[in-house]
Amino acid sequence: MAERATEGLIKISEMAKLHGLSRQTLVLYDKNDLLKPAYISETGYRYYSIEQVPRLRSICFLKSMGIPLATIREHLDGDDHAGLLATALQNRRREIEAQIADLQRQEQSALELEQHLAHAMTMRKNIDVPYVEWFPERTAVYAPYGADMMDSVRLHLALMTAWDKLDHRSVPPSSGFGSLLSRAAVGTDAPLAGAGSIVMIPPQLDPARYEHVTLPAGEYATMYKVGMPYDVGPARRLLAWMGERGYEPAGDIVDICIQDAKYYDKDVQADFCRLEIRIA
Repeated sequence: MAERATEGLIKISEMAKLHGLSRQTLVLYDKNDLLKPAYISETGYRYYSIEQVPRLRSICFLKSMGIPLATIREHLDGDDHAGLLATALQNRRREIEAQIADLQRQEQSALELEQHLAHAMTMRKNIDVPYVEWFPERTAVYAPYGADMMDSVRLHLALMTAWDKLDHRSVPPSSGFGSLLSRAAVGTDAPLAGAGSIVMIPPQLDPARYEHVTLPAGEYATMYKVGMPYDVGPARRLLAWMGERGYEPAGDIVDICIQDAKYYDKDVQADFCRLEIRIA
């Protein structure tokens, strides 16, 4: 009697092997009403019909696409099977595209940090040596220091305020950042008036979405330095160097942080930065 009941059916072990699954997976699908056996013997052994193979094949495919089991069941059992399936695949494709974009952003950030680390020692050999370099146009969000007397704590708070203006999921905190110093104020008794932290807006984001400042393309008087951005001595020296050579400054002073507190050691307890002043 049992032999006649199972005639033409597929054992659970064979069904699992046919689709590269474990027996436990098919038991799970049964418990979740995703794929019920065509017959269960008195001893509890499960059997499936040949007509169930396409359904299990669809389940395996959709699961490989990252679609949850509950969603798969809903679509396979719905009246508009093809339409629901198309919608599920379209939604999943959009999720994959977003994940790819996020991974590409992570890859770019990792590459930039890798390059900084690889060339840091070379750049450090040129500390306090001014030169001229061309930079493309860049955009950044800005947050004022908010105090004339600055220290590392206030500096980090201002930086976090600037970074908070961007989409945290799109911009890692290690994206290009630094400070913007007022050229008009640097030489006065209130050198930090109008100064603030900046976080560069990466190419994948539209600057128009944010209130931002623009750093125009052009040639910049440039100098590497070790020091905090609120220590304006290096900026004054770079301005003096420009004056000696007849370079007229245009715009404010950009202080890009290359290596911050996480790279401090017993010998260096200040940021490694690059000063930039655009030449008119």
